[in-house]
Amino acid sequence: MDDDKQNTTSTESENDAKRHRDQSERSSEDLEKDRQQLEALLETIKRLEEEKRKRRKKPKRPKGMIAIEFGTVFHPNMVLNFLGYYMLNLTIIYTVVELFAFGAFRDLQTVLLYVLAYTAIETVFRMYMLMNHFQFVVRSLGFIFYLGYLTIFYVLNVYVFPGSVIIFEDVFFVTFVALFIFFRYVLSKVFRDTVFRG
Repeated sequence: MDDDKQNTTSTESENDAKRHRDQSERSSEDLEKDRQQLEALLETIKRLEEEKRKRRKKPKRPKGMIAIEFGTVFHPNMVLNFLGYYMLNLTIIYTVVELFAFGAFRDLQTVLLYVLAYTAIETVFRMYMLMNHFQFVVRSLGFIFYLGYLTIFYVLNVYVFPGSVIIFEDVFFVTFVALFIFFRYVLSKVFRDTVFRG
């Protein structure tokens, strides 16, 4: 009986050892499969992160492409956007008039009111043109805006603020509007790219 017990015990221990070997062989195979799957997942994650980084980068505009600036939106809130335009217009109009000596303003109140009136009229004009005559704006490559801004400045100088804003010569007036549009485009682009995207 003791011999039977011993034989049974030795057979059980052999079976246990065999099961343990089988399990360790299976577990090493399983570990190898798991390691390969994890490596494949890591590669996939790296590729996805790289694609995500590529998509985040701003696509560069091809050289030679014509861009029309329809008006920058600084903020989705219309009041804050208007104030942003007002500050930008105030800075550029005053700087261009003083820097290039195209004319003179009578006093500070005149400058503030003049730019406020210009910004309000220009905003309405731009919205009207984009909402109702977008195809015309595109066909004219935005030149209609130059003519509109020229008209707005002329009406403000001659009829709304007569004698308060003095532009010395008519040629200066046309040049002033062209410089104003150029500097506003450059500054609004820089401002938009650095402040709102950076």
